[in-house]
Amino acid sequence: MTAQIANSHKSLQKKELKILMVFSRLNDFKHEIYDGFMNEIEGKATVDLYIHQFSTQNAFHFEKVIKEKINQYDYFAFMLHANCPNEDFLKTVNSIPAGKLILLEKRNEFIRGNYACVYQDFEQDIYEALFKAKEAIMKYSTINCIIQEHYANAYFVIEGLKKFAKEHQLQYNIYSEVEENTIRSKEAYLILSERYLAETLVCCQHKKMKVGEDIGIVSYNETPIKEILSGGITVVSTDHFQLGKNAADLILSGKKEHIRNPFVFIRRNSL
Repeated sequence: MTAQIANSHKSLQKKELKILMVFSRLNDFKHEIYDGFMNEIEGKATVDLYIHQFSTQNAFHFEKVIKEKINQYDYFAFMLHANCPNEDFLKTVNSIPAGKLILLEKRNEFIRGNYACVYQDFEQDIYEALFKAKEAIMKYSTINCIIQEHYANAYFVIEGLKKFAKEHQLQYNIYSEVEENTIRSKEAYLILSERYLAETLVCCQHKKMKVGEDIGIVSYNETPIKEILSGGITVVSTDHFQLGKNAADLILSGKKEHIRNPFVFIRRNSL
C-alpha cells in the first residue's frame, strides 16, 4: 500500500499539480499563510484561491461548488471557520478523498480518513508562551484575559491561561469586553483582539498608566504595527507564514502527517 501511494504521488508530479485553497475570508493573517504557501509552492503547482463565507444559508452552494471542482484539482487546502462548518459542510468536506485534503490551522475530529494537517494547539501554545514570559509576568499580581465571547478557540486559550496561573499561584480573570474598571494597575493582560488592544491602550492613556510598568500587555497574533505601537507590544503568535510553508511542504512531499505549527513569544516593552 505504501508503494502504491508513493507511485500515485509520483504520477501526480509528472504533471503540474492543481491546488484549490479555501478560506472563509481574507485578513492579514490569512494573507501571511497564503504568502508562505505560495513562497514554497511557486513554480511547482497552480494555486487557485476560493473565498467562501461558511454559513448554514450557503451550505448548498458550497456543496455544489466542491462537486463541480472535485475532479479539477489534485489537492484542496481548507481553512475551515472554527464556529462552522455545520453537519452539511462536514458532509461536503468528507466527500473529498482524504488523500486530496489538507486542513490548515485546526484539526477536525469529524473529518474522516488519512488527511494532512498543519494545526495550532491553542491550549498548549498559550501555556508554553506564558511560561516563556513568566519572569516578566510575575512582576504583576494578576493575569487577565480579554477575549471575544464568539472567538472559536476561546475555551482552549482560557484553559491554557488558567493552567499557567494556577501553577504559578497567580490570580486570573476572564473578560469579554474592556471597561474602565477592567484595566487596573499592577496587573497583566492577554488580549485577543485588535479592537480590545486599542481600547485597552486608550484606557491606559485616560488613567495615565505607563504600559510595561504600571500595566503589562501581551497581544495575540503578530502584526507589523505592534512593533512600534506604544513603544512595542509583546506578542504571542503562531507563525502564519510558516504555517503556509508547512502546508505546501506536505503537498509536495505527499505526506499525510499532522504537524503542529510553531508558536512564538516576542518580548517587547509592553510587558
